[in-house]
Amino acid sequence: MAGGHPASASDRLGERDARLSHLCGRSWPEGVLLDALNLSPALDVLDVGAGDGRLVRELARRGHAGRVVGIDPTPGPGVQPAHVEALPFPDASFDVVLFARVLAHLPDQARALAEARRVLRPGGQVWVAAHGPAHLRATWAALGQPLAPGKAHPEPALTLTCPLTLTADDARFLLGTYGQEAEVSPHLFPVQDAAQLLIWRHSPSL
Repeated sequence: MAGGHPASASDRLGERDARLSHLCGRSWPEGVLLDALNLSPALDVLDVGAGDGRLVRELARRGHAGRVVGIDPTPGPGVQPAHVEALPFPDASFDVVLFARVLAHLPDQARALAEARRVLRPGGQVWVAAHGPAHLRATWAALGQPLAPGKAHPEPALTLTCPLTLTADDARFLLGTYGQEAEVSPHLFPVQDAAQLLIWRHSPSL
C-alpha cells in the first residue's frame, strides 16, 4: 500500500512474482518462459496483456534485435494501450504473439486468438502460457485451502516447473497478494513446492 491507497491487482501480481522470482532464483514467469521458448533474436514479438511490461523489458535486456511491442488495456511503462479483440496493427505484422497468463481471463478468447492469427506472419507462432495444476499446490494445501479441480486442458507443448521452498512468512506474504488472510500454522512449514507454467502453441490453421 502506498499513499494510503490499496494496491492494485497488477501491483499485487508484481509483488507475488517478485517473491516467486526470489525463491526460484530466476525471473518468474517471464525469464523462465523466454528461456523455454528460446526465440530467435531477429523475430518481431507482440506481448498481449503485457501489464507492467516486464516481458518486454526482459527481451530488451537480453539484446533482442527484433521489434517488441506490449499491449494492455491498462498499460504500464513502455506498453501500448490496446485491446486484443481489436489489435491496432496491420495483417502479418509479427512473427510471434505471446499470451502469458492472460488468455483465460479474456471474455472472448476465440476473438482474441483470431486477432492474434490475423497479425501473425506466415510461419509465425502464437504461444499461450498459464499456471498449471501443480502451481503452489503444496502451499495452498498447508494453508487448508487446497485448489479445486480445474477444467481439463489439452496436453501442453511444454511444462515448466521451478522447485521452491516456502516458509510460513512466504505463505503469509503470498496470501496477502491475493487479498486473503488465513491462519498459517508454522509447524507445517517449510513446504517443498513448485511454481508451474504450462505452454501451448496455437496453430494459425485452427
